[in-house]
Amino acid sequence: MLTYRFANENDCGKILEFIEALAAYEKMSDEVVATEDLLREWIFEKKKAEVLFACEDGKEVGKTK
Repeated sequence: MLTYRFANENDCGKILEFIEALAAYEKMSDEVVATEDLLREWIFEKKKAEVLFACEDGKEVGKTK
């Protein structure tokens, strides 16, 4: 079952994993400058973005079947 949830501050590592995986797929890994600390600052402290995870059986996923 597919569900959705908003990320929280403890998810910065997971957010970075998804960013790095997408960059690798797009062959742009050398352009990633994000860090967990930068994500925490810009998403959760400065509130410049929101992150929504798609979850399949309670686990965050990058794509569905």
